Amino acid sequence: MIEVPPLTPRLLDELGEELGGCDFTGANQRSFLSSTESCDVQAAPGNGKTTLLVAKLALLSRCWTSRTQGVCVVSHTNAAREEVEKKLFSHPLASAFLGYPHFIGTVTAFIDRFVALPYLRGLGWSVQRIDDDVFAAVAGSRWRSKPALITYSQMNNGRNRRALDQFVSSLELAGDFACTAEAAPHRLQIRHRQRQPGPQSQSGIALEELKAEIVNEGFYRFADMTALAHQAIEKCPALIERIRQRFPLVLLDEAQDTNGAQLALLDRLFCDGVAYQRLGDQNQTLYEDENLTPNDYWQAADGVIPLNETRRFGAEIAAFSSRLTVRATQEIEGKPGIPNRRSLILFDGESINAVLPTYAGEVHAHWGENLTQDHEIWAVASRHNPTRDRTGDWPKTLIDYCPDYRSGKGRQSRPDRLCASLRQASILNEAHSSPAEIVDLFVSGTVGLLRRQGIQDSSDKAVSKRNLWSYLASIDTHLPLKLRRLMRDHVLVGNAAWDTASWDIFCRDLKLILNIDQPLVPAATAFLEFVEEGAVDHDAQARQRSRTVFVHDDIPIRLGSIHSVKGKTVDSILVVETEVWRGQALDLRAMDLATVLPHVFGLEDRHFGDNVAQLAAATNVFVAATRPRELLSCALRKEAANDELVALARDQGWHIHDLTP
Repeated sequence: MIEVPPLTPRLLDELGEELGGCDFTGANQRSFLSSTESCDVQAAPGNGKTTLLVAKLALLSRCWTSRTQGVCVVSHTNAAREEVEKKLFSHPLASAFLGYPHFIGTVTAFIDRFVALPYLRGLGWSVQRIDDDVFAAVAGSRWRSKPALITYSQMNNGRNRRALDQFVSSLELAGDFACTAEAAPHRLQIRHRQRQPGPQSQSGIALEELKAEIVNEGFYRFADMTALAHQAIEKCPALIERIRQRFPLVLLDEAQDTNGAQLALLDRLFCDGVAYQRLGDQNQTLYEDENLTPNDYWQAADGVIPLNETRRFGAEIAAFSSRLTVRATQEIEGKPGIPNRRSLILFDGESINAVLPTYAGEVHAHWGENLTQDHEIWAVASRHNPTRDRTGDWPKTLIDYCPDYRSGKGRQSRPDRLCASLRQASILNEAHSSPAEIVDLFVSGTVGLLRRQGIQDSSDKAVSKRNLWSYLASIDTHLPLKLRRLMRDHVLVGNAAWDTASWDIFCRDLKLILNIDQPLVPAATAFLEFVEEGAVDHDAQARQRSRTVFVHDDIPIRLGSIHSVKGKTVDSILVVETEVWRGQALDLRAMDLATVLPHVFGLEDRHFGDNVAQLAAATNVFVAATRPRELLSCALRKEAANDELVALARDQGWHIHDLTP
């Protein structure tokens, strides 16, 4: 039985003071804080949902006494998890929720730790790496060992090759796959995708054999863990009651981002017997899968607790954003007294390079001499990475506005090589990403080398991420520190991941630290090969590793995707028009602002749910438009803005900048 102290005015004041001067006296806030039953919360952007979640933990900390039962807090992203942990860390009582018997982590971490990995150990299967990119690289290098797949790739005059690459890189265990404990599988049923060869065909059989071979080597996709977890609770139903007994209260943060099999698994585990409280914003559903139906996403149940007030921006941005709540209609209430400026920048092919400088002018016009380095100024796009597809409408990506832009993150060219992983760590470090994410790349890469070399610890067990540091310390207590310094000096500060000569020196020192004195086996040798693709070219200008800032008139504008600012609060944002791409067909493409702005300004009343690309466009613009405190700008092609649209925008208080002749 969950106990919550009575919400007296004095207690609410105490909670507010403990969490930085917040106000939790609203009726809907009190409804959530006092709830001991399952419920859903639909929260407007900037409402303080995460702070409210932490407030609930702070409230529970006053009366939670069990040493064996805890609260389970799960979210889709590490960023959301880190935000919860950061707020808890500074609270004198609620910080207890950071340790046993409680759990705070991502959905994937929860599934792995409590269901999938224990089941894998029971099956006797090995685990070397759970990573979609690594799996894709391994699968891409293996499929040519299957004659049936070679034949399939050559069909239709070779046009099947591209489809096969997609099938192979995304091989996922089917929910009903069959296996036997302590027996290595020869074939594994896989999730069937559109136009993928069926399991009765020779190429379909080869795909299932390929999946089994890669699994036998310990490589998995993230979705495989969910499939394993589903089978675990099918074969061991007592596991459900055990988990429910451990966690009588489950808080699912950012619920809109958990979907498909993951959401179904959580719902099955916690639909009964516990207080299952889901918090999110259906209008910020960015993570989508074309193979899912609308019913596979979180939908707030009857009796949902609405949190309509925002503390982030004023009434003007709130009104604009409310027109984009197309997944779950919500009238967002802005915070009184927040100054704002909104602008619409019109451009064409000749003037697109002036969009960012014009936006910088808007920033200066709003803040003037009060602008400081602490202001977060952003420009974002639905699509930001390079694309070879030049068909359809233009502009395609953020690069069309800033040719020098390169993402601080991106797919690794060879994720099955240590060099590629450490190159990614270098890029993440430049982008000021989470240190935990960077360290994880170091640890995973080191473990990958030791396992390929067949090195085991003193108990004859394979070295893993869990025992790496203890294994090194058992050889020499100074080795863990030496390894960290090597990674810092050669990768984060040095140039080892980008330059062949530096890489050779790094590998020599790494083998010395890891006490590898015998010749490398072929698998380890291949793992340590330098990745030429994307490396520094000494005969030309050194390649820009990443460029995520555009500077004009001493105003730094941070660049990125709309996904990259999700969950953030910034001072100013520019949304540049790009293509939303959901497939080759014309009805699976949409220009985001051209699709959305006529509806927002009242020129038309569109139902976005009829088209996946248009729905994604509305969602993307909603997420971007609800990030800034004060300044919101949009850059739209002049040809997509008729006179009536411009007049409506001007009448609603928008500043218009026409850059075209």
